[in-house]
Amino acid sequence: MSRGGHNFIDLTGQRFGDLIAITYNPGTKHDRSTWTCKCSCGRTIEVPGYALRAGYYKSCGCKRDIKRDKGAKEHIKKDRVAGTRKSALIQKAHKDSSSGVKGVCWLKQRNCWKAYITIAGKTKHLGHFKNKEDAIKARKEAEEKYHKPILEDDNNGK
Repeated sequence: MSRGGHNFIDLTGQRFGDLIAITYNPGTKHDRSTWTCKCSCGRTIEVPGYALRAGYYKSCGCKRDIKRDKGAKEHIKKDRVAGTRKSALIQKAHKDSSSGVKGVCWLKQRNCWKAYITIAGKTKHLGHFKNKEDAIKARKEAEEKYHKPILEDDNNGK
């Protein structure tokens, strides 16, 4: 059978994984035709017929979302020690950091460098400094005091 100049394969009611083809949506001259499919979770999505038949789509994405959310929860659970994310402790400074060192920034309005550290979700002010090296030194000392015990404890626990 031909519909709109293409070979039409009726997929109505057919199951593709968790998707059931419901309605055919003919495409325009420049747009492909699609099928409105209902997922077992209740959502509907538009999918090209060839993608259904080839097995590219088996759900609306709900299975991926569940797997992603479960993985994220597991990661967060493993990553937290005493309310602090271990991964945040070892991250590098942001690429547009004014100092190139995490926890050290230039305060234009005060014409000085500020050093700070975040631990257990709270930011601890380490001081204002006229030169960058002193601010970096304060930050490194705070890392030794606050971050190192958490990272060492984690390494001993493995």
